[in-house]
Amino acid sequence: MHARQYGRIAHIRKIGHAQVDLKVGNHYSFVMHPARVPNIRYFLYSLVILGTFLPVYAEFTVVREEAGITVKELVDPERTLPILKANTSMAASPLEIAAWVGAVHTYTQWQHNCAEAHIIPQADDSLVIYNRVASPWPVADRDVVLQSTVTRNADESILIEFSNREDSAARIPRGVVRMPRLTGQYELTPIDGVTQVIYTIDSDPGGKLPAWLVRRASRDLPFFTLKKLRKLVESGPPPPPGD
Repeated sequence: MHARQYGRIAHIRKIGHAQVDLKVGNHYSFVMHPARVPNIRYFLYSLVILGTFLPVYAEFTVVREEAGITVKELVDPERTLPILKANTSMAASPLEIAAWVGAVHTYTQWQHNCAEAHIIPQADDSLVIYNRVASPWPVADRDVVLQSTVTRNADESILIEFSNREDSAARIPRGVVRMPRLTGQYELTPIDGVTQVIYTIDSDPGGKLPAWLVRRASRDLPFFTLKKLRKLVESGPPPPPGD
C-alpha cells in the first residue's frame, strides 16, 4: 500500500508487525509492506496508529478562474510560496505546444515576469536553462538554473519536467537571489481535438517575501504564463533563435 502526504513527521520504522519506510521532509511518503503484515487485523491497526501522527492538510483550492484558465494552490505553512497548479485547453497539438516550451529564447515573451532566459551549453547535450525573474522594487530579482526533460508517450501526450540544479557556469548577478528550489512540469494531453495543459510549479524563492507579493504570485504567475503561452501557441510555431 502506498500513500502520500505533505508535512513533517518523526521517524517511524515499525508499528506493530508492519514495516514502514518514510521519506521525511516537506514531502514525504510512506510505504507499508503487506508481505510483512501477518494478518489484516495488524494491518488495519497499523494504519490507525500511523494516522494519529499524520496532520491533515487541505487539498488544492481554486484561487482564480478567468479566461478559461483555473489556478489552484496548495498551502503549506512551512513554505514561503504555495504549490501552484493551473490548467487550460489550447487549440494545438502537444507537439506544437512543446515546441514553444522548448524555445527558451521566447521565454521573456510568455513566462510571467521572466527578465532573461538562455540555454547553458552542456557536454552531454542535456537541456539546462538559466532563468531570471523580475521582482517589483524593493524586492530583489530571483534567478535559477533548471534542467528540463521531455517524455513523449504512446498516447501522444507529452510531459515536460524541470527542476533546479547547480551550475558553476551560471554566476549569481549582483543584487539577485538564487532560488534554492524550483520544480514543476507541463502535462500536455490531447482531448477531443484540443490539448489539455496542466502547469504545476513548486518553488522556494529564497529569503523573505512580503505577504502581498506571495498572494499576487499565487494568482498571477501561472495564470499569465498560460494565457500568454496559449495566445502564442495558437498563432503558429515559435520563431527561430535570433529573429
